[in-house]
Amino acid sequence: MEAIERVSAVQAVEERLISYLKDENVNVGDKLPTEKQLCEELKVGRGTVREAIRMLQARGMVETRPGRGAFVLSKEEKEQNLGDWFTANEYAIKDIIDIRCVLEPLAVKLMIERCSDDDIRSLRKIHESTRKAVAAHDVVRCAKCDERFHAKIFECSGNKFLMDINQRIESSLKNFRSKTFFIEHNMENMVPAHEAILAAIESRDTAAAVASMNSHIQLITSDLERSKEN
Repeated sequence: MEAIERVSAVQAVEERLISYLKDENVNVGDKLPTEKQLCEELKVGRGTVREAIRMLQARGMVETRPGRGAFVLSKEEKEQNLGDWFTANEYAIKDIIDIRCVLEPLAVKLMIERCSDDDIRSLRKIHESTRKAVAAHDVVRCAKCDERFHAKIFECSGNKFLMDINQRIESSLKNFRSKTFFIEHNMENMVPAHEAILAAIESRDTAAAVASMNSHIQLITSDLERSKEN
């Protein structure tokens, strides 16, 4: 792959990676170059590379494996049977949800105790971006906004150990997020759930924030069951 001469849009990087995947010397199962290598070769930032890979996941061409990197899943874009994917990964997803049921309410409680008004305004901006992504039915942006919303809450908790744990969880959630927002009700459910959490944070109502977060995580469990039937 030749270097991109200047920082370009995610779409340009995605197209370059698709050309790379279709090269006759690249095979299904091969590991992609690391993020660092791609950044150096394409002369772009890490965020741009991550977004491009996320879009390739949504196309069914790439899969990420926690702690191992990104791998070639298909050399051609393919229609995925989402119901089968959610069924095959049900137990792994539920394991993650079990952990989130404990960590996310704690993170939102600590955020309310420790965050500044600027932190809350930043969370509101992320939420407004989420609204726009859902309105545009932009699966990739929805996944990114969902990740940013929850990561911001952990960041504002001020607990570095909690943030480290969440980073490991987020790594495992990338494939899930790249699939779940293809299902319309999953995408639409995110906005009111996040709005309830945010409203409670803005009013600094700890009990309401914890309850809203618990409801959100439980709704993800319900959405998983419905997604298996998609």
